Amino acid sequence: MGLLTPGLLWASAPESPLEARVRPASAIVGVVVASHVVDLSPQVEGRLETLKVRLGERVSAGQTLALLELQPFQLELAGRDAGVQVAEADESRALALVEQARRRMERERRILAFSAAEALETAENEVALAQADLARARGLLAEARVRQAQAARGLEQARIKALFTGIITEFYMQPGVLVSRATPILRLVSEELRLRLAVPESIAHTLRLGTRLRVRLETMNVELTAVVNHISPEIDTLSRHQKMEARLDIPESLRGRIPTGVLATVEPLPPDSARTARQQP
Repeated sequence: MGLLTPGLLWASAPESPLEARVRPASAIVGVVVASHVVDLSPQVEGRLETLKVRLGERVSAGQTLALLELQPFQLELAGRDAGVQVAEADESRALALVEQARRRMERERRILAFSAAEALETAENEVALAQADLARARGLLAEARVRQAQAARGLEQARIKALFTGIITEFYMQPGVLVSRATPILRLVSEELRLRLAVPESIAHTLRLGTRLRVRLETMNVELTAVVNHISPEIDTLSRHQKMEARLDIPESLRGRIPTGVLATVEPLPPDSARTARQQP
């Protein structure tokens, strides 16, 4: 499973000289981005058997998105289960032998006055040996249970699940191919969107945490509001812009309809402006 580097989401196509001349020095430009973007990879090696979702499908956190071939992992777990059963039987046998040796030792102690001292010493040695065998059996049982847990974990990891609620936006592999821990299978993009801003140095000081913004998505003819919730502590030395982020207020009617990467023009709102977003006719 590989997460995109957040810094990459700031990247955009270089601005042409003409665009640079036309764009006002005080213009605030934003881009809609997803809060989380992740390329999901399996945590175990195997053959990709099934993709259980479609491109563009909304999925919930914890939902199974793809399956590796399960049979090898199921067989491995069955073998480890059997190993645990054998180890448990060995522990029970060793425990019974310890109890038997202890009873023999207690009997030799009670009749010590009527028997040779060597018999008690032999019984004590038998107890010590039985206890050592029990400790070994318990160690082997613990090891078998660890291997059982690892096999169960491998079987679970053969099911690739969603880390959060979001949308499937890309498939990298198709069923039938061998995949490994370094092989991305699909991309999951969160439903939660935010706005990343490049604010000119000349007006950056006028924006604060909590500043409300009017956000215009020109290509969609949609107007939203947003609230600044993160501000970079530095100004880019080349562009002379300060990076900020804002939480988008998206009405239910527009959820799932706004693609990431869409550009926005942004301006601060007066404190008493309406907070509701609206879609333009």
